[in-house]
Amino acid sequence: MWRGFRGSDVRAVERIDDASEADERVLDHLAKLGCDPSLPRETCHFLYFGAPTAAEHVAATLRADGWATRVEESDGAWVLVGRHVATVSSHVVRQTRSRLEALAAEYGGFYDGWEAPV
Repeated sequence: MWRGFRGSDVRAVERIDDASEADERVLDHLAKLGCDPSLPRETCHFLYFGAPTAAEHVAATLRADGWATRVEESDGAWVLVGRHVATVSSHVVRQTRSRLEALAAEYGGFYDGWEAPV
C-alpha cells in the first residue's frame, strides 16, 4: 500500500507479511474511501510462474470461469494478470486468495496479491 507524504514526492511502502492481514487492511482502506464491498467491482490479481506453460494452464482455468487473463514475461518470470468482477467482502477475498494460491502452487508458481480501483 502506498502512502504519500504531503508536500513531497517521497512515497513509503507498508509491507505486511501476513497475507490475510494485508487483505483486511486493503478492505479497510477501500471502505474508508467510500467503496461499498457489496457492490461488484473489478479486481486485478497477480500470479508468478517459472515457465510460460504453467502460467498459460492457470490462465485457461481462470478464463473457463469467466476471468480475463494475460500472461507476459517479467524479469525472467512469467506473470499472469487475472481480472475478475466480484464483491470485495472479506469472505470473497479469502475464498479467492485460497483458490489462487492453490492454483499457483499446483503449477509451481505463487500468488502475489490483488488490487481494486477506488
